[in-house]
Amino acid sequence: MKNYVSLIMDIEKSRMYAMEDRIELQNYMSYCIDKLNELYRENIEHDVTFSAGDELQGLFNDTTVAVMYFRLFEMLLKPVELRAGIGVGEWTVKIDNGFSTQQDGPAYHRARQAIKEIYNNTLHNVKICSDRDDIMANHLINASKMLKNQQIYMQNIVLVILELLCPFVKLETNLDKYQIVRELLEIKFKYKIGRRKYSYSRKGDFFENGELCFSEIPFIKFIHIDGNIKEAEEHIVVRNVSTIISEILRCSRQNVDNILKRGNSYKIRELDYMALQYIERMYKE
Repeated sequence: MKNYVSLIMDIEKSRMYAMEDRIELQNYMSYCIDKLNELYRENIEHDVTFSAGDELQGLFNDTTVAVMYFRLFEMLLKPVELRAGIGVGEWTVKIDNGFSTQQDGPAYHRARQAIKEIYNNTLHNVKICSDRDDIMANHLINASKMLKNQQIYMQNIVLVILELLCPFVKLETNLDKYQIVRELLEIKFKYKIGRRKYSYSRKGDFFENGELCFSEIPFIKFIHIDGNIKEAEEHIVVRNVSTIISEILRCSRQNVDNILKRGNSYKIRELDYMALQYIERMYKE
């Protein structure tokens, strides 16, 4: 039988947030998952939705896309910490026109097992559980975790812009959905929890003017994930991307270059690129 992929996510230490922040966070998460559900529509069997409290759940037909969804959602939520369990297996209890929370089967059981195991793991925040040897896949998808956690607010913002301008996509995917990208960029930029958490602001810098410029963006490059393990740099280092980001943020290219370097943005993307290629090769049906 065909395997499906259950994705369960929740917020770490969500009860520590003040009520004002929790309400803002819930609204922001709802907005993001609506957009991400649309962005990855062709590989989603049941939309990612809230299942209980701060927990989210969805069903995919592709393991690589489920990981892509999680990693982009995680970047959009920073500095709020997200954890996830990804279960690969059969979907045996199917409720027509029902939500993901009403479905059941080994894929769901394994996702629940995976996220429970993450609770006691300090090195990983996402885990795949299947009937295969998942050790290497789990190591690779968590390899960039510490670098992402070390980023300050402005570095995370630039990484998100880079991710949305040059997204990782499946080879057969056609993402002619730039309006979604623009909307995600705009809402991320206005997301205030990150600013309060990082306590970083500087009078007059481009993170305080509250505006982005999309008037002249010459391209978006899709970086294809096809399961072929190859040198990452020639694919992920995009020419003139610093200039494009500087136009969006209305700042100097040198400033963007410095943020990319100090935030280890290209190293993060290199590690994630190799992880996604491995997962595509390992779990492709």
